[in-house]
Amino acid sequence: MASSINNITELFHKFHTCEMNLKQGKIAACLIGFKEVIEKSPAIPKSDREKGELNLGIEGFLKALSAHKKFTEIFGEMSFGDTDLETNLEFIKSMIVAQEQEIVSRVQKDEEAAEGKRLDIASIEPKNKEEFEGKIEEAIKLINEGKLSQAMVEIINTSENIREGVILHYNAMGMKSREIKQFDEAIANYSKAISVSPEDENLHYNMARAYFDAGKLDNAQEYLGMALKLNPEFKEGKAFFNYLLKLNPTNENKSKSEKKKGGIFQKIFKSKK
Repeated sequence: MASSINNITELFHKFHTCEMNLKQGKIAACLIGFKEVIEKSPAIPKSDREKGELNLGIEGFLKALSAHKKFTEIFGEMSFGDTDLETNLEFIKSMIVAQEQEIVSRVQKDEEAAEGKRLDIASIEPKNKEEFEGKIEEAIKLINEGKLSQAMVEIINTSENIREGVILHYNAMGMKSREIKQFDEAIANYSKAISVSPEDENLHYNMARAYFDAGKLDNAQEYLGMALKLNPEFKEGKAFFNYLLKLNPTNENKSKSEKKKGGIFQKIFKSKK
C-alpha cells in the first residue's frame, strides 16, 4: 500500500492524528500511525522551524505515550526522557515492529467495537442522535453569528455532551486550517473553542501552536502561559514554553522580570522546577 505521507503537511496531519488517537485512548491505532511517521519523516524535506516543531511535538508525545495506561499494558513501564530523540524513535519503532501483529489485532478489535457501538446507537436511539447533532449544529450556527451568550445559555450549558461536540468541531476546524497553513482561520476557530471551554489547557496549547505557525511568538507564549496557569503539570506545554523562550530571548528576560515581581511567570517557572 502506498504511503499517505508525501510532504510535510501530510506528515504533520498524520502526527496530529496520532496525538488525537492517544488522547482518545486509541493506543493501537496511535502506534501504527506513529510507526509510519517515524519511517517517512527522514525523507520529507523540512525547514528548521518545521523540524523543531515536529521534534518538540514528538518529545511531548513520547512522554504522554509512556505514561498512558493502555501503552504500559502492551509494553510495560518505560521512559523516553533519558536518551536522544533519534535513539528513542528507533527503540519504539523496533518495539512496534516486534509486536505489530498484536497491535494490528487490537486496532481491528477497537474498530469492531466502535462500529458495534455506532450501530447500537443508530438502531436504538436514531431520534435522540439526530436531535443531539441538531443541537450542536444550532449552537455552532449561533456562535458563528456572534451570539455566543445565547448559544451558551440556551443550548451548550444544558448538556456537557453538546459542549464537547461544539469544542470538538472548532478544534478539528482549527487543526485542519493549520495543516493547510490558514493560520488566521485556525486562530479564529481555536478562539471559539476557548470561548466555550476557557478552562481547557489543551485548547490554549493548540492556540499557541497556531500563533507559533503564524510567526507570532509573543502571542504563542501568552497562550502557553494561560495553559500552564490552568495546569502547571502540563508537560507538553512546559516543553513548548521552554522552546519558545529559547527562540524569543527578549521574552525570556521579561519572564525573569515577571518572576521577580511575583506574576504569572513566577508560577510557571516554579512548576518547571
